[in-house]
Amino acid sequence: MSDFINEIVKDTNLLEKIAKRAFEHVDIDNNKIIDETELKNILAQISIEMGAEPPTEEDVKEVLQYSDKDISGGIDIEEFKEIIKDILRSLIE
Repeated sequence: MSDFINEIVKDTNLLEKIAKRAFEHVDIDNNKIIDETELKNILAQISIEMGAEPPTEEDVKEVLQYSDKDISGGIDIEEFKEIIKDILRSLIE
């Protein structure tokens, strides 16, 4: 499994394809930005699937603030790719 994850992290085309597909799933209104509501929805869904407590409003705001590098108020595809890359790296550590 870690070999496959390493392959994704190193292969920018594969990472782009995976991130784009996931981004489109999360960006419900198709405006090319994951806003606070969309972020809250996906974090809640992930929490439920993991058997964890859903995120608080503060949790969502923290994730958005950390991920929104250009301070646009939302997460664009480039910022989202970095999130995916960080998650994948943490999985292999």
